[in-house]
Amino acid sequence: MAKESDLPHNLVGFACDPVSEQIIWNVIKEKNMAYSEARSGGIEDIIAFLKTNRTPKILIVDISNSELPLSDINKIKEFSSPNVNIIVIGGRNEVGLFRDLLSVGVVDYIVKPLSNTMLIRAIDEANGQQKNTEKTGKVVYVVSSVGGAGATTSTINIAWILANHHFKRTLVMDTDFLHGTANLMLDLKAENAYLDLLESPDKIDDYFVETILRKYEQRLYYLGGLADLVRGVVVDIEAFTALMDLVKHQFNYVLLDAQRDLSPINRVCMSRADCFLIMVEMTLASAQNTARLLEFLTTDQGGKKVTIVANKVGLSASSALTREAFEKVIDRPIDYVLPLDESVALAAANIGQPLAMSGGPLTDVFEVITDDILGKNESVEVAKALREKEGTNINTIMRDVVDFVRDVAKKV
Repeated sequence: MAKESDLPHNLVGFACDPVSEQIIWNVIKEKNMAYSEARSGGIEDIIAFLKTNRTPKILIVDISNSELPLSDINKIKEFSSPNVNIIVIGGRNEVGLFRDLLSVGVVDYIVKPLSNTMLIRAIDEANGQQKNTEKTGKVVYVVSSVGGAGATTSTINIAWILANHHFKRTLVMDTDFLHGTANLMLDLKAENAYLDLLESPDKIDDYFVETILRKYEQRLYYLGGLADLVRGVVVDIEAFTALMDLVKHQFNYVLLDAQRDLSPINRVCMSRADCFLIMVEMTLASAQNTARLLEFLTTDQGGKKVTIVANKVGLSASSALTREAFEKVIDRPIDYVLPLDESVALAAANIGQPLAMSGGPLTDVFEVITDDILGKNESVEVAKALREKEGTNINTIMRDVVDFVRDVAKKV
């Protein structure tokens, strides 16, 4: 069950001067806003707050002392949930700044001196956007080409890295209701109230979803349930679809530990996924299944990024294919190879702890895969392209970078 302290603030306002801070408090009292507060501080204080607290539904940011306001707002958004609504206050009365802030998703920009009326109007607008927001997190569909290829292990460790190293609010969602084991790797119990909801939906809303989440850490949550093996489970697909849409708004990243079938549940998950991670082994069976899955995704989910990760390479030399032979069967390269370290993986699984917590070669590769999911690898390539062009005309640089980004997008 979600505790009251686990729920997000309705509003948190940061102000660089005591007068503005007091006005925020006055508006909170006037609108009778529960779970809301005003604080003193600027950009760094806001980021420190977001690192240790749930993102509030409405966040008031004071950019009075910011030299690069757009950059600072984007930095704040990196540490925020996708459904946050940001109201900015500051001292610069510039139309260009106002337009730039709106272009990066800010609800409103209020020039000081702050007044109750202006702030109430901005909060009302933010509440309206909250109900109709299209801002969502990223869904990663993780699946094994054959049983035991490591989908659950990868899901858990990438999720842990996202939550702890990148401060992203992350959900692990297990779609195997008969044999799922994601909860064991987090030392959590499966939540059967989750299955009750999916079988007999009454009302699926933000608060009820909070009550069926299992919390592992400050930013890492699990959602899954185990049905009776005899009775099974009959999921209401409309309810499951509504649930998927809700968690996409509540979390920065949703990692789906998926089954290797095309059930109605997995079809919904695929349609909501932003990218796919396929775990493979160097066997003919794995290569065959991977090739078939890639063909299906190209037809059914065309345009979405697919990453291939090889696991247990070298574990069974007698039945293994070479990397070259495997890539020839699937007609594309393997993106990443996990180093063989079965003892570390098994030890971590047995104590219900992500192996990424202990570091090591496996964690290093998971870190790189996580950077890929975050899109950081492409950003590094763009930055490198800029450095290589240093000293040339700026218009030429930007034109080349735009062309470079388009090429990267085509590959993705």
